Amino acid sequence: NVELDETVVTVIPTHGAIARATFNAQIGGKVLMTLKYGNKSVPFGAIVTHGENKNGSIVAENGQVYLTGLPQSGKLQVSWGKDKNSNCIVEYKLPEVSPGTLLNQQTAICR
Repeated sequence: NVELDETVVTVIPTHGAIARATFNAQIGGKVLMTLKYGNKSVPFGAIVTHGENKNGSIVAENGQVYLTGLPQSGKLQVSWGKDKNSNCIVEYKLPEVSPGTLLNQQTAICR
């Protein structure tokens, strides 16, 4: 359950040197989540953030969003505008990881 933010890093070692490269990784669960708000999908382009990870994920068509680095359970902040009716909170709980499962899929209600 590790996903790299970047998979390529440029380093310039001097002759005969060993170069160290640092990669930022998201450690935690991966999920393709379909978000519902009322009886509709969360709007296309909404931003989803979790915890201290302020890098948001963008909601695609039909309320789908791909999230990585999630703890087993928690809350997601979803926003798509500035008024009070343009944001909501999703409480989620990821299922236990079973062998062979690369990606969890679930639907969640945004309140």
